Amino acid sequence: MTGLSAGAELRRHLDRWVADGLIDATQAARIEAAEAPPAAREPAAAAREQAAAAREPAAAARAPLVAEALGYAGGVLAIAAGIFMVRDLLPGFPTWAELAFAAVAWVALGVGGAAVRTTSDPAFRRLRSVLWLMSAASLAAFTGTLAAQVWTFSPENTTLVTAATAAAYGAALWQRTRAVLQHLAVFASLAILVGTAVYQVGPGIEDWGPGLAIWALSVLWGVAASRGYLPPGATGYVAAGTGVLTGAQLTMQVAGGHVLAIGTVAGLLAAGVLLRQAWLVALGAVGVLIVIPQTTSRYLPTSAAAPVAIFVTGVVLLGCAVWLARRRKGSR
Repeated sequence: MTGLSAGAELRRHLDRWVADGLIDATQAARIEAAEAPPAAREPAAAAREQAAAAREPAAAARAPLVAEALGYAGGVLAIAAGIFMVRDLLPGFPTWAELAFAAVAWVALGVGGAAVRTTSDPAFRRLRSVLWLMSAASLAAFTGTLAAQVWTFSPENTTLVTAATAAAYGAALWQRTRAVLQHLAVFASLAILVGTAVYQVGPGIEDWGPGLAIWALSVLWGVAASRGYLPPGATGYVAAGTGVLTGAQLTMQVAGGHVLAIGTVAGLLAAGVLLRQAWLVALGAVGVLIVIPQTTSRYLPTSAAAPVAIFVTGVVLLGCAVWLARRRKGSR
């Protein structure tokens, strides 16, 4: 086969691959340039790169974003229509129909996410992640309806079954995508699961047990994320930081909970300063806004020490922020 006929054959294959969506026009031009004879490779590469750029219109670059927006709108409208029909339009809607709606949404959104071609364009990856998040929410609605209305479980047992199912399904999706939304969905499901499980252990721990369980799960989650077991690592840190704050907040009905909450806030601030992570300092600041006023109003309800303590805490936070900013500027 001559060089000319071989080039024409390669061109036909490349055109077919571009039409099938396997590669884009720029990649096709690079492949053709790499396979060109050495003598003609450099001029051919430049000419074909320009031709490929001309063949790829601006609309093609916007296509992933359009598909992403349409996918979001379609999924949200489908779920909203189902909720409206079940709860507002037909108050006496039978249970089997509610289950059918939730099951169809679960399967349709899951299959739709799997059908999305997650190429190098991040828009398609985001679309798949959102569709699978909505699929997990639909599965949770299906499981909750089944447990509460068909199996007649108690509210606590219904929550346990729903959270366990959502966590298992979300973990399977996260194993495939390693996406942020799937990571957060698994963490949230597990936090609800452990909190509800501890709540059912027995009387006497309802005021602090669920919060402590969520706090402990969050600490373990942060350790696992730091060792690379829960990618993406930054998402694991954010989930763990949010979890320890939430868990500590849920324990503040007892005196020991205030100690835990203040220690958690101090730990987040210290970690942010030592690791030079601004988001940790931000979480600590949010914790200060939540924890300090509650503690001062409980133990210093009519004392001038309450506003003084809040003021001092604010000054300390401001000092930490200035110190971090100066260190970052000095390290450049």
